[in-house]
Amino acid sequence: MSGTLSIHINRDGLHHIDVAQSFETDDSFDIVLENHGAPIHVHLHIDDELSEVASLSATNHYIEEGETEVVPISVRNGPGRGKLKIVTSYGAETSYVDVDIEEHDPKANEILVDEALSKPKPRSPRQSNEASELTRNLPLIVLIVLAVVLVLGVGVLVDWVVALFGAVSVLIGIGVATYFLTQ
Repeated sequence: MSGTLSIHINRDGLHHIDVAQSFETDDSFDIVLENHGAPIHVHLHIDDELSEVASLSATNHYIEEGETEVVPISVRNGPGRGKLKIVTSYGAETSYVDVDIEEHDPKANEILVDEALSKPKPRSPRQSNEASELTRNLPLIVLIVLAVVLVLGVGVLVDWVVALFGAVSVLIGIGVATYFLTQ
């Protein structure tokens, strides 16, 4: 359930703070400070109750215009609750977020693996048919390649008009063979 707490600064005016009133998590999370206006100082503070289970990496942040800063919050153990205080421009505006840290459930992120995954998957009939078709048609493919090489060799030795006629004949043969192979 851990996530991100987004805080928008200067979006609706100078020093304005736009943040959800409450936030719930069961693990460490990030605070994303997004500045929509002029450069600003932002101070973050967690109250005594919340500081028993969580800690901030840094409290004071200077954010340039249009910049975003990510502040990680480490949760040591839970459950716990308290308030996160957000202050802009040395007290010009203040907002609070109720933070509720629930008991971390290690099984919530657990992925169950069935024993059937350890056994190889049987080949589908289609895969088997495709492999046997390729094996069955291999002599025809070799014959086509040899015919093209033969036409090119004849073209080098004799007149190119004769070779062109042979090439067209071979291409028509390849087209007919392909039609029958795909049926």
